[in-house]
Amino acid sequence: MTQSEAMDSERRPVLCIDLGATGVAAARRVGRDAPVPVPLGRSGPTMPTAVFADGSTLVVGEEALRQRDRRPDAVEESPRSRIAEADIELGDRPWPVVDVLATVLAHVRRAAADAAGASGSGAFDTVILTHPDMWAGRRTGVLQAAAERAGIRREQIRLVPQSLAAAWYQAYRGTEVGEGRPVCVVDIGADTCDVSVLHADGTGGFTVTDAHSAAVAGRDIDGRLTEWVLEEAAHLDPALPELIRTSGEEIALADAVRAAKEALSEAAQTSVVLPGVDRSLLLTRREFEEMIAPVVARIVGVVTDALADVDGEPVLYPIGGTSAIPAVASALAAIGRVVQHDDPRTVVAQGGLLPPVTVRRTPARGTQARGIQAGGTQAPAPIGHRITAPVVEAGAVVEELLCAPGQSVRTGQPLARIRVAQGVLALESPVDGVLAAIDLRPGVPLRPGVVFAAIGTPGLSRETWPGLHRVPAVLTAGDRPRARGGRRSAR
Repeated sequence: MTQSEAMDSERRPVLCIDLGATGVAAARRVGRDAPVPVPLGRSGPTMPTAVFADGSTLVVGEEALRQRDRRPDAVEESPRSRIAEADIELGDRPWPVVDVLATVLAHVRRAAADAAGASGSGAFDTVILTHPDMWAGRRTGVLQAAAERAGIRREQIRLVPQSLAAAWYQAYRGTEVGEGRPVCVVDIGADTCDVSVLHADGTGGFTVTDAHSAAVAGRDIDGRLTEWVLEEAAHLDPALPELIRTSGEEIALADAVRAAKEALSEAAQTSVVLPGVDRSLLLTRREFEEMIAPVVARIVGVVTDALADVDGEPVLYPIGGTSAIPAVASALAAIGRVVQHDDPRTVVAQGGLLPPVTVRRTPARGTQARGIQAGGTQAPAPIGHRITAPVVEAGAVVEELLCAPGQSVRTGQPLARIRVAQGVLALESPVDGVLAAIDLRPGVPLRPGVVFAAIGTPGLSRETWPGLHRVPAVLTAGDRPRARGGRRSAR
C-alpha cells in the first residue's frame, strides 16, 4: 500500500445506526475525527422509528406519526419490537418485517449521506448497526438482512452490541475505569430496561459478563402520567376524561404526556395541554417524581439484581431517553458512580464508531465464551433466564400449555393458562427469547418460586440452568389479545 493509499484508508467515512424501540439515532465519523451525530429530526438528532403504510409505499419518522389520527391501523410506532415476527399488518395488507426495517435504515442512511455531502451506496465505507445485547443470532440476522435490503452491501455491515458501544464512548470521553472494575450499562428505552455488566481491562477494552432485560421503561412512566392527567381533568370537570377519549384525542394526549415528561427533565414545572378542550394542567417536577417513584424503584431493582454477584462499586452508564429523567439518575447514584455525557439518546450511535482494537467477551452465568473483534460480527452464545412461578393463591392448577420448547416468545406472551378459584389467569413470559424447555403439565398445581422454564438465546441446555438469572413469570387476568396492525397499547 502506498503512502497516499494508507492516508486515504484512514479518511474513509463510517456510519453507525442505533435503531431503538421507538427512536433511531445515527452518527458518522471520518478517520480519527470525533463522531458527529446525524440530524434526523426537525428539532434534534433522533427521529421516531414509526412507519406508515400509504398504499404501496412506506413512510417513516415524524411524517408517519402525523398519520396516526387518519389511519391508526396503518402505523407501527415500534417496528424493532416486531423483529421476531415475519410480517407486520399495516392497513389492509401484511408487510415483511425486513422491508419495514429496511425502509427506516434506508431513510437514515440517506439523511447521513446528505449531511456528509455525499450520495449513493458508496457514501460510507462501513455501516455499523448496534443491537440489544440479548438479541440472538436470528434477530441480528434479520437486522443484517434489512440493512442489505436498504442497499447496504453485506461486506460493509458490522454488528456491535449496544452496551459495548456505550462503554467505548465513555472511554473515548475520558471516563477512567480501573482494570477489573465493574461497569453497568443501563439502557432505559420505551419498552424495556436492558442492563449489561462489563469489566474494564484498563486499556479501553471491555469484557461483557452478563446481560438482563425487564419490561419496565418509558411506557410505564407515560402510563403513570396519563393516569394523573385524566384524574386531574376529572377534578376540573367530571366529563373531561370521557370527552378526551370519545373525541379521538388519545394520540394527542400521548404526545402531550411525552412532551411534559421531556420538559420536566430540564424545567421545574410544565403545563400539560388537554387535547380537544381549552384547558391545561400545571405539573411540577416534584409531583412528577412522586407519581413515577414505583417505576423508578422497579428500574433500580433490575439494576441491583444484575449486580447481585458483582464485586466492587460499579460505574453506571445510563443511556436511552428515559435515563435523562433526573429522578432516574438520582436513584441509580445510590448504587454506584453515575456517568453521563451529552445526549443519552446518541451515546450508542457515537460509541459504535469508537471500538478498541479487540473486545473480549467472557461467558455470562451459564453460557459459553465468545469473542468479538472490534467492528466485527459476533457469534451468538447462550444467554438466558430461569423462569419461576409467581406468587399465586393456593390451589392454582395448570390448565393448558400455550407454547412449546423451541418456540420464540415475546415479553407478555402467554405461556400457559392457570385455573384459580375466580377463573383462568394467563401465565406470561417476562422476557424475550427462545423457550428452551417448560416443565408444566395440565392438571398439576403451580408452585410459587419453582423454576418451570428457561428462555434465552438458542443453545440453552438444561445443564446451564443453575447458572442463569431467575425471573418470575407474570400472571394476568386471562389472555390478552396480541397487538395487530400499527397501534400497540402501553403496558
